[in-house]
Amino acid sequence: MRPGATARRGDRVASAALVLVLGVAAAACGYGLAGSGRRFAPDTRSVGVEAFKNETREHGVEKRVALAIEREFTIRGPLRVASVPAEGDLVLSGTIRDATDRPVAFNRDDEVLIYQAMLVVDVELRRRVSGEIIWRVEDMRNFEDYSAVSSVVVTTSSDFRRSTLDARDLGNFTDIQLAESRRRHALDRMIDELARDVYDQVMEDF
Repeated sequence: MRPGATARRGDRVASAALVLVLGVAAAACGYGLAGSGRRFAPDTRSVGVEAFKNETREHGVEKRVALAIEREFTIRGPLRVASVPAEGDLVLSGTIRDATDRPVAFNRDDEVLIYQAMLVVDVELRRRVSGEIIWRVEDMRNFEDYSAVSSVVVTTSSDFRRSTLDARDLGNFTDIQLAESRRRHALDRMIDELARDVYDQVMEDF
């Protein structure tokens, strides 16, 4: 065998050994998601999601937000959701600061055609034992537009198809009923998006 071939094979063996050593060392330091900068200690296995504080007039929104975040962690892992929030290795809590609607489009008679809903929250994640806050975000905002009259509802849109409304039933709704139905659907979308944002930032923030 040529001396050069022997040297190249030796280099490959040394490189493989180095990769193995680095992999073992990384595993000993904790675990994290692929592509994520955040790593957790090996004994961090669960997260508890406490009921959020609600400073708005939107009744029950704090429970819906907490349940949506729990669902996101349950589906996507790797942290297990603690059945008792206060017993999680990590504890996530927050406050619903605002849940409001404002008109953003009008017809020539100044009647509202489209509203914009807004959901504003503060969220933090802390270690249960030490109380150390390891992640916090304030004033996290989500927006969704919704129709106030049937004439501006796009029944072929993916958003409308995901709702519980049927295009054939639009004529049976008053404008007030339609606006309230669309508002509830917009709030559902904002809560789902908020849960995804919280999960992504907790697992990939650093």
